[in-house]
Amino acid sequence: MPSLIGKRRAWFTVGFSTLAMTLSVNGLVLAPYGIMIKPIGDEFGWSRTTVTGALSLFALTAALVMPLMGGLLDRYGFRRVVVPGVLISGILLALLAVVPPSIALWFLIMGVLGVVSTPQNGVPYYKLASQWLDGRRGLALGIIGTGGAVGGALVPQYVGALIELFNWRLAFLGLGILLVVVTLPIASFLLREPYRHELPQLKVHHESGELPGMELGEALRSRKFWQLIVAVLLVGSAVPGVVVQMVPLLTDQGLSTDLAIVIVSAMGLATMFGRLAGGFLLDYLHAPRVAAVVFSAPILGFILLTNGDFVPALIGALLVGMALGGEGDLVSYMTSRYMGVRFFGQIYGIFMAVLAFGYAFGPFAFAASYDLTGSYDAAFMVAGAGLVVSSLLVLRMGPYNYPPIPASHRPSDVDDAEGLSPTQPGA
Repeated sequence: MPSLIGKRRAWFTVGFSTLAMTLSVNGLVLAPYGIMIKPIGDEFGWSRTTVTGALSLFALTAALVMPLMGGLLDRYGFRRVVVPGVLISGILLALLAVVPPSIALWFLIMGVLGVVSTPQNGVPYYKLASQWLDGRRGLALGIIGTGGAVGGALVPQYVGALIELFNWRLAFLGLGILLVVVTLPIASFLLREPYRHELPQLKVHHESGELPGMELGEALRSRKFWQLIVAVLLVGSAVPGVVVQMVPLLTDQGLSTDLAIVIVSAMGLATMFGRLAGGFLLDYLHAPRVAAVVFSAPILGFILLTNGDFVPALIGALLVGMALGGEGDLVSYMTSRYMGVRFFGQIYGIFMAVLAFGYAFGPFAFAASYDLTGSYDAAFMVAGAGLVVSSLLVLRMGPYNYPPIPASHRPSDVDDAEGLSPTQPGA
């Protein structure tokens, strides 16, 4: 019975993490911001490079503090880090609804938002899942990732409706309210790390009774760590660059804004399918092989997106959607298998920081390509080459350092752990 209760709590955590992830940074900022690029630029008289530059600053400031956030997560626990971040992020999104046409003020708010929203980037939720589950960890991470995919599909529809009924300002206010109403109660009351006495029930620890994993210094000396860093940077630049510019790209080719939003929403559904399928396969196939397929799929998508017709653009967006956010799910799984989960927050925080640097550079590079040449062709070519390199890098990762624990070697359920403290100080 204790083991059954522990498993139920583990999947309870996965379910509510999935719901919270519908308003991850990707779904809350990245996807809907692309819809608002033109309306903001039209009202303020700003170029696409300027409007997109604020998003790049958002991603850059997030990248700078991501490792710090991961360290705070390891030290203080989920709730003490996530709850304040969610609350302040909601307030800042609402402030964007009343900001005057000041580039300095707009960039300031977006920069601070990048800092305080880092707990909503997926690291805390993937860390929780990795602590609660071992044998079905890939599926659990894939399920949680679908939350971001659902958000990527539904939030643009929500934003589009608010813009049509009101304007882009009310859309930002609506995003802030949605974050506070949906995510804040989940983070405050429903999610936590497992207590130490629950670990034997969950069978996620080794014979020592501790969660397995490298220390940060050991990870930094690992060749696999740096291979993964470069792959993440390349994928994180290419895919978000396309996603943020998707609506302007499609409307430039003659599609209506409504059809462009339909394609963006379909891309979100493809992301959901890709994460579920990828998460399932991670429990049965070597993760680098799955990652190589996911990372290379958008190359054909890039070609189709430049066709100008609805059906090829839709198929291209679906291929891009398969990879959108997949770098986060796949890299979180590979982090847990190659570097372990003991210091997951710090190590995965570095990967997410590099990913955020890609988010800062990619959309800005695509916008600059358009402003300089009148098209996105040059950016597409460079991004495609980067995806080829990233796929080759992950294929050379080699065997796991921390493979799934075979059932016959997992610690017994009868281990005496009564009275021990939680695994995290903030649990």
